Amino acid sequence: MSFEQKVQIALTVLLTGIVIVFVMLIFLTYVIKGYGAIVSSIEAKISPKKTAPAVPSPVSFASAASAIQEGIPDEVVAAISAAVYMMYGASGSTVTSIHRAAQSNRSAWGMAGMMENTRPF
Repeated sequence: MSFEQKVQIALTVLLTGIVIVFVMLIFLTYVIKGYGAIVSSIEAKISPKKTAPAVPSPVSFASAASAIQEGIPDEVVAAISAAVYMMYGASGSTVTSIHRAAQSNRSAWGMAGMMENTRPF
């Protein structure tokens, strides 16, 4: 077998392998999308229609005003309270104090790197 024949066989095997891999990836993509569509349609039929949540009545922050650190705008307090309400609902959603977190001497990128490199396995 000559060198040219060996190169031709190697290229044929290489191209055939690449084509097969990409065809199977495309096939699997469509299978997964079809499965997702089927599951979504079944869940839509089974689960009851969700209605819009009731809008809560405005909350007064007068009682917590003494526990809010100076320099925090009312808009931030309202956003934090709304996030707590959305997470926990009406029960157990009382904001008792709001204060700024301790500032680190690291930059945001430094903190992100430290968190990424020290997270548990």
